[in-house]
Amino acid sequence: MPLMDDFRKKIEDGLKTLKETAEGIVFNVEKQAGIARRKMDVMRIQRKVEKLYAEVGEYVYGEFMMERQIAMETPFLKDSMAAISEMKAQMREREEEIEKVRRMQSPGREDRSGREEEKG
Repeated sequence: MPLMDDFRKKIEDGLKTLKETAEGIVFNVEKQAGIARRKMDVMRIQRKVEKLYAEVGEYVYGEFMMERQIAMETPFLKDSMAAISEMKAQMREREEEIEKVRRMQSPGREDRSGREEEKG
């Protein structure tokens, strides 16, 4: 029966390889989806920042045309600048998350130093 044992061993090895390959594919698809979601978040936030820049520009232009003094203490300008700063911080966070996800390796895959990569 050594022939059957060899056959069984080869089938088990083949199934193991197939399972590992499928897990790797699933991991990479999920990884790319996570990156895409975060990139969409960055673009959505960027559009909000650009809209707010336009609103601030219109406000400043209007004040200038009416020959009024432009003061940074104006609630609109203070709130707008704070909102822009917050949104830019959110964009940086998403970009850092993208880099973290890009560096992730498939579970069980070892890095070059031979130790298993941290997950998550």
